[in-house]
Amino acid sequence: MLQRWLEQNWPLLVLAFLGFFLFALLIQLVALWGQGALILGSGEAAEGRSPALGALARQAAARLLRLIGIMVLLGAPGFLITLILLLAILVGFLLAFAQGAEAIRIATLLVAILTALVLLGCLLLLAGALHLWSRLALRAALLEDLPWLRALRRSFQIGMRRIGPLLLVWLVLDIGVLGVTTFILSILTAIPLLAVGSLAFLAFFGGGGPVDPSAMFQFALVIALAALCISILIPLLLGPVIAFVETVWTLAYRSWIGSSPAAGERPSAI
Repeated sequence: MLQRWLEQNWPLLVLAFLGFFLFALLIQLVALWGQGALILGSGEAAEGRSPALGALARQAAARLLRLIGIMVLLGAPGFLITLILLLAILVGFLLAFAQGAEAIRIATLLVAILTALVLLGCLLLLAGALHLWSRLALRAALLEDLPWLRALRRSFQIGMRRIGPLLLVWLVLDIGVLGVTTFILSILTAIPLLAVGSLAFLAFFGGGGPVDPSAMFQFALVIALAALCISILIPLLLGPVIAFVETVWTLAYRSWIGSSPAAGERPSAI
């Protein structure tokens, strides 16, 4: 019955997947636009001016393409390495289960697991480095009005010269403030999701008997809608924390470029 239902409704599933992908992409673009406006507003407030929301929105929209270029270029290495990691894990497990001798199979499986853990650690380090680079590059593109390639170059130079304060700000803000707050909110919002999932399971499958594919689809739809609502609720609750973190990052960036005696860090030298 499930196979027949999938054969009859596969266009609906394809459209749902494409709709979810486009919606997630739109959310990312809007978030990047809002982040750009927040960085610009923090910079103007630090200079003693009162930022206007409309003007900030227009300025961020005018620089949105360079922000997209920065995020795409910095995200591409992590995406490619993630694919390589997944392929390496898959090949390792296939090689392990293809061995005829039990001892060789176990040894190959252990080597594959250890290799996957090492690669995962390297991937996390790379993700952290690219995240820090993007923090600086976005501010170089917005506060100093640099094209995205020059912004990447300038942010790399600043990061290398301010590696100690950069790591300290990252640990305090991104890990200590934003990371811990996100973790706590994720746990708290998981409770209503579990409650909705339990009630939906009892409503659709609590009567016993054969499972109807339409009931499975309705159950999955309810869970997806509940997860969507929670995924929207978490950023709303995190809004003040994100604004605080972005503002402090902007102030830190301004202090680093303002206190630098090196001519190589000035925008005119790039």
